Amino acid sequence: MTHDDGGSRLQRPERLSDFINYRVYHLNRVALGGAGLHLRAKAGVTRREWRMIAFLGEQPGTRLTELAQSAGLDKVLASRAVHALVERGLVRREARAQDRRAAAFTLTEKGEAVYRRAFALARAFNRELAACLSGEEARVLSRCLDKLQARAEAMMEQAQALPRPEDAAPAWDPLQVWRGSKG
Repeated sequence: MTHDDGGSRLQRPERLSDFINYRVYHLNRVALGGAGLHLRAKAGVTRREWRMIAFLGEQPGTRLTELAQSAGLDKVLASRAVHALVERGLVRREARAQDRRAAAFTLTEKGEAVYRRAFALARAFNRELAACLSGEEARVLSRCLDKLQARAEAMMEQAQALPRPEDAAPAWDPLQVWRGSKG
């Protein structure tokens, strides 16, 4: 069977490179790599730092747990990243009045400037990446991504109900299994 340029190979993959996950992963890896190089060279931040700065720019006063979740990091990595941002003077740690142990984080004035610069760079990169699509293709892709996201989330819920393998770590996480590491 020959591979067409349409959607049939996504719905009936014959080899690894036909799988949606594989194609999206590789697109994501290359696009993130390029965006990361631009952010590092032109705004002086890593992709991880940018994700945290962007979230704080949109949601000031966020706790570490929320930052970790938004950045897709475990709490230890998020803690290290936010500490580095505090050390660089981009983020300020503020104790909350109701619970002094639960610190909130906000951007400093310097952090706000980096946020604005990095956001403009990320927007320009995104615009250039999407420039190969017509307006209709971009609308269709956006709708398709929304549908795939909703379906993936439903499938994740189903997967979380599966019996846990005997040799899995106590806090079994299907995403950790997919990534090939122990939870």
